[in-house]
Parts: sequence; structure tokens; C-alpha cells
Amino acid sequence: MYRTVAQFDAQTKFLATWFGGFFHRIKLPESSVEGRPIYALRLRAGTGTARRGVLLVGGTHARELMNPEAVFELGVDLFFSYATGSDLVYGGKTWSAFEIRLILETLDIWLIPCVNPDGRVYAMTVDGLWRKNRVKNSHTTCIGVDLNRNADFLWGVTEGQTSCSPCSDVYVGPRAFSEPEARNVKYMLDTYQIDAFADVHSYSELILWPWGHAPYQTTAPATNFTTLATTKCAGISPIGYQEYLAPRDLQRFQTVGARIVDAIAAVRGRRYTSETSVGLYPTTGTFSDYAYSRHIANFRLHKTYAFTFETGPWTGSAADSFHPTNPQPVIRDAKSGLVALLLQSVCAIELIGAQFFRAQTEVNTLRKVRDNVLATTSAGREWIDLFERIQAPLLAAMLGDRELLAETARLVKRTAGLAKDDSTKLTGQEVDAGLKVLRTLRTRVADIDVQKGLRVIELRLESMRDVSMRKALEHLMTVPPKASSTERATTKRKAKPRR
Repeated sequence: MYRTVAQFDAQTKFLATWFGGFFHRIKLPESSVEGRPIYALRLRAGTGTARRGVLLVGGTHARELMNPEAVFELGVDLFFSYATGSDLVYGGKTWSAFEIRLILETLDIWLIPCVNPDGRVYAMTVDGLWRKNRVKNSHTTCIGVDLNRNADFLWGVTEGQTSCSPCSDVYVGPRAFSEPEARNVKYMLDTYQIDAFADVHSYSELILWPWGHAPYQTTAPATNFTTLATTKCAGISPIGYQEYLAPRDLQRFQTVGARIVDAIAAVRGRRYTSETSVGLYPTTGTFSDYAYSRHIANFRLHKTYAFTFETGPWTGSAADSFHPTNPQPVIRDAKSGLVALLLQSVCAIELIGAQFFRAQTEVNTLRKVRDNVLATTSAGREWIDLFERIQAPLLAAMLGDRELLAETARLVKRTAGLAKDDSTKLTGQEVDAGLKVLRTLRTRVADIDVQKGLRVIELRLESMRDVSMRKALEHLMTVPPKASSTERATTKRKAKPRR
């Protein structure tokens, strides 16, 4: 029912050997404490090179047997859907073949099904509730470090479920990244451009995001972990400390978390909760907080939006909650949520830029407008949220239509040019060209919410004829994209089925 470590190794080798055009397996730099090799599997399709990366890991905690299965099976499911051109169906949730094609042709998907192979072997053969790795702790008879307390983020600060005791289930280890299994995760983040990360755990039916050590605040950037005075093996002081989270990033975590929750609920009705990690219990040294915190600790490092999945409910028994007799319902839930994360990791502007622009000048210009201008106001962030909500279905609708993609690319290029000289006005001809693309897209998507979003954008664009880019941005930063009842009625009348 549950794969052994040897079976995972054999099956990942099989995929990389027989389907090398899709799967590439790498042996990670460090073997486990007991000498077992640990592998990462990359899945991709198409010929594009400028790709975003997503890293999905399972098995950090040994007893959570379901999650390595979910991570591995997701890779197989995505490959089969792409290779056969078929939809991917998990219970009541259907991911279209177009969406799967979009994911595989635009992302590098990195899978580490089993981060902690020694722990999995021990949990499957000796102690079904074993959590840690299998290192022998010095000067004690106790075994194991909690790998999800061993990362270099406030390491050793014993807040909540974190301990300096070698016999504890949540032991932090003798130093940050003391464990080879944890260093392998760091290696992936150091070596590849990872834009999104998910560490899949059990149980509680939660989608968690930073921070784990303290509640967040969005108004005092200088109050952050890089300046926080800490003491090893002691809690955080002052009491009531709140960690800074940029409003734009908070919005991103909330938006993506909500999409993941909806994708899981569609499978069989299980409603997960999306919240900050500290809402479950306080922690430090976790992989997800470390992955996200890296760009704050060192601005040269890539920003990674990081999540923790807590799959499955409490069933009344720890063993059954961690590894139920029939794990497939929970595994299907998890896989659907992970597909949602993958789709939300696709960036439309970057995809178009990679296909049509030799340099990324236009993409970088628009990214700065998004992050440095629109993201500074509540209304502007709502426009960003609207675009990110609908971009995946729109890209899927454009796949295969080179002419429509090219027309969209011309609009992207012109918009970037206007952003560079924001005194330039939008001409009627430019507005009409944009409206033509939006209306074409509206005829190709069946999702009513996406159609409504497009209609809101159309109406706002209509009002910007002969308006300078500066004035247009000021308007977007002050007036959020809320459709009136008249707009909604108009959208409903004009909505057409996908062709």
C-alpha cells in the first residue's frame, strides 16, 4: 500500500530512464545519515528554457507516510495527462489538458518524494510513529533530529513546538543545517530558481504560510527577524513580538492559499483552512519559513513563496491520521491542491516574454510597476490579485494560437514602453487593440468568474483613451476592480461557451 524507499528509488529511475524527455533525476549531494542516496526528480515538457521552478518535498517527518506517495504520484499523473492529452481528474475536480500543458511547458517541477529515507524505513519496519531522522545524538542515548526544526531560520529559538533537548520529537539538532537531509533541501534552493515551495506534511487539513514563530504585521518593515535579538534555547523576547510581512506578499499567500483550498474542496468536499503557520502552533527552523526568509536575509537571493500542507484530518488515532489504511482519498486531495499551487506559479508576462523577447527588459519593467507601484496601495493590490486569479485559464486558452499570443506580446511591449515614459498617452488605437484581445479571450473561457474579470478590465480600459500612463496607474492605485451590478449583468448576457 505504501511504497518503500527502495521502490521510490526504482520507480524514479524508471521514469528518468524510459521517459527522459520529461523526467530528469539527480542524486542530491548528500546521502542520509545511514548512507542512503536521496534523489530529486525534475518534470518538464516543451523546449522553453526561461522557466520558473517549483519544489515539492515529502517525507520530512518519517511517520507521515502518505505525503511521499502524493508527491511522487503527482509527477506521474501530470506526465500521463500531458502525454495523452487528457484531462486530470481528482474526484469532483477536473484539471483540463490545456492547464496541464501550461504547467509542464512553463515550469520546472522538482519533486523530492522522500527527504528522510532513514526515518521512513524505520517507521515502516520498527516504529510507525517515528518522526525524526536517525542520527545518533552526541553524549546521549537519544536518536534523531527533527529536520523541520533544523533549517537556518531563527534556529535554536525554542518557541512553541521546538526543543533543544536531544530526546524531544522536535529537537533542533546541534546546529543549523547539521543534518545532511536538511542540507539537501538547502542545496535545491541554492542551486535552482525556486519560485514556489511546498513541504507536504500530515495532519490537520491546513494550508500554512509564513510566519511560524510569530503573528505577522505589515506596517513596520524594520521589525523583522534579521534584527531580532535572540538567545539559543530560549523563546522570543519581547512577548507579543510580531514579524513583518510585506503587504504584497501577504496578498500573494492569501490568494494562492485560497486557490489551493478551493481545489481541494472540489475533490470530495473537504474544506482545508489557509492560515499562517503560527496559527497551528509556534515553530522555528522550518523549511517553509527558511525558504521564504532567504530573500529577506540576503537581498541577492531569489524570492520563494513557501507553503506547508498538512494533509488529512485527525481521525481519533495518531497512527491512522498519519498513515490511514486507505490513504488515496487524502492523497487525491493533496494532489489537487498541489496542481493549484503549480498553476498559480505560472507568470503570464514572463511566459510571453520568454517566447517573444530576446531580452527580458519588458518583463522587468512591468514587474517593477507591479511590485513598486501597484503593490503599494490596497486598490493596486486588488488589481494584481484579479490578474493573478485569471491568468492561468487565459494562458491555457491562448496555447496553440500563435497569432493571439503575438498580439498579446505586442501589447505587453507597448505597455512596458509606456511605463518607461509615463507621460505618454494611450491612443484610441492602442485601447482598441487591447479590447480586441480581451474580447477574444472572453469567448474562449467557460469560467464565469474569469469572464467577469475580463469584463471588469475591459470597462476600465475603455475609460483610458487619451489618458497618460501616469494617470492610468494613479487611477488603478485608487479605484479597485469591483464590478458594478450593471457590469455583472452585462457580463452574464455576453458570456459565451468556450470554443
